[in-house]
Amino acid sequence: MIRIQNLTLQRGPKRLLEGADLTLHAGQKAGLIGANGAGKSSLFALLRGELHPDAGECDLPADWRIAHMRQEVDDLERVAVEYVLDGDLHLRQVQRELAAAEQAQDGTAQARLHAQLDSANGYTANARARKLLAGLGFSNEQMERRVGDSPAAGVCGSTSPRR
Repeated sequence: MIRIQNLTLQRGPKRLLEGADLTLHAGQKAGLIGANGAGKSSLFALLRGELHPDAGECDLPADWRIAHMRQEVDDLERVAVEYVLDGDLHLRQVQRELAAAEQAQDGTAQARLHAQLDSANGYTANARARKLLAGLGFSNEQMERRVGDSPAAGVCGSTSPRR
């Protein structure tokens, strides 16, 4: 469960949240909307442990992992489904280590890494990424396109230069 109690989050002189409370149980879904600069990205940075609250509490289970995509897409050459998978840094690390163990023909490391891959739900990651993209309106064809290709670029992120 994600639990936020009496949270205050401030960035510079701007107070983004004050006295905020939230309880979100496993399996529940929530949407977060707001104007640019309202603090949506800062709240997610807090949940990922990149920021700390100015006051109040923010608690997440220690074994929960949060995958995310950056707001600004910097690798327009990646295929959309691979770009989504790249958001799970732990999964990608295990996959890299497994590839190295296979290259080195290290059976012991391979067995350990396959167990880690299983516990990280790595064998279903591609299907879950595709389900997420389908929920965002991607067709199967768009999932296989580069992030910078149209029309997937309009769904996955802006291809305009960073501001």
